[in-house]
Amino acid sequence: MTTFFIGFLVGLLVMVIPFWLRARSTKATRQHLIDSLEAIGSGRHDVRMYPYRSPGAEMPVFDAFNRMSEHVERTFEEMSQERDLLRHILQNMTTGVIYLRSDGEVQMVNEAAARLFRRPVEQWRDRDHWTVFRNYHLGAAVDHALLFGTPWTDELVIREGTTVRIRLVPILSSARTQNRPDHAHDVLMLVTDVSEWRRLEHMRSEFVANVSHELKTPIAAIRGFAETLLDEEEEASNAAPAQDVNHSMRQKFLRTIYDESIRMGNLVQDLLELSKLEATDSRVEPISVDLQSIVDRAFERVRHTATARHIELRLEHVPRVNVWADPDMLLQVFLNLLANAVHYSPDGSMVTVTWDVLIDRVKVHVRDNGSGIPKESLNRVFERFYRVEKHRSRASGGTGLGLAIVKHIVTALGGEVGVDSVEGEGSDFWFTLSRLDTNIVNLPFGIK
Repeated sequence: MTTFFIGFLVGLLVMVIPFWLRARSTKATRQHLIDSLEAIGSGRHDVRMYPYRSPGAEMPVFDAFNRMSEHVERTFEEMSQERDLLRHILQNMTTGVIYLRSDGEVQMVNEAAARLFRRPVEQWRDRDHWTVFRNYHLGAAVDHALLFGTPWTDELVIREGTTVRIRLVPILSSARTQNRPDHAHDVLMLVTDVSEWRRLEHMRSEFVANVSHELKTPIAAIRGFAETLLDEEEEASNAAPAQDVNHSMRQKFLRTIYDESIRMGNLVQDLLELSKLEATDSRVEPISVDLQSIVDRAFERVRHTATARHIELRLEHVPRVNVWADPDMLLQVFLNLLANAVHYSPDGSMVTVTWDVLIDRVKVHVRDNGSGIPKESLNRVFERFYRVEKHRSRASGGTGLGLAIVKHIVTALGGEVGVDSVEGEGSDFWFTLSRLDTNIVNLPFGIK
């Protein structure tokens, strides 16, 4: 009986010991795996699992873990390199970069932004943007971008002598905070110092204005004296015809002086006009203007020149419409375009004005039957002093600034300007303005 019990216990031990050993190995492997995962979670990405730590464990577990660990280590190394590169780029940029979380607090700022706002980097991080910028318009724009994802661009004077251009770029945020909308946004703020550009623009405008004013007096004197001498020459020739060629040569020279003084006077006037527009385009105050009344005034001003060359000015059948514009500036646009069309049209031709009424805009056309514009010049005709036919333009008294003035005025009024032309078939200069009418009078063909 004793032998039976001893045999039973030995058999039981033989059966239990392998299970116990396997359970012990599994527990050791599990603990090894837990320790390794915790090490990776704490930032030790070089951790690997080795068989001697868990004798008898299955090698596929170690191999799978080690492959995962190697991949994690490579990924973090690449991310670390990219992060260091990005940090180096940001800290050496001349453009200020500020990153705001969806809760409105500053998360990152580079050195350029700190210099522009004269605030050390240490006083930015984790602070609400209202306490950093203290500018109502900027703060309201940031809040709007955070809440609704609305981009924003504007220029602000942050202190005397420093003007910056600020651009807000909303970025959909994955972070969700209490009392925030489901689709909160982070905001990337880009700040560029444009003080020097604005100072140079102001200097340029002042220089043009000053030079133009200085030139007006001598030009007026030259013109006045030339006109007086021409009148005296004409009176002398009527009283007693000249006996030699000197008289005709003097008349020719005086006529040249007189014509060139007029051209120089026109050039100075256009320079003054352009300088004035550049100085005041931000303070334009458009009102509701009857478009046809402006065209009628322009026709009256240009009609004498057109009639002298038997050129017909025609306003095609168009609906009465009001546009959002400055009356005097709009008249200047028509005068420049009509004068340009008359100068480049052949005698006995026609210059027509018409417009298309769109949903919220009016597209005005000034068409002529002139020589047209070469294709390579279409993109340059609105540049200052650019002439398609230089000799003909000078002969007609052109200054090369008329179309530049047109573009500047139309842009200041919020419109667009352009030209369609086929060489030898004439040109169609067009521009757009905002329409104010809700009901168009005498509209036979409907709104386009």
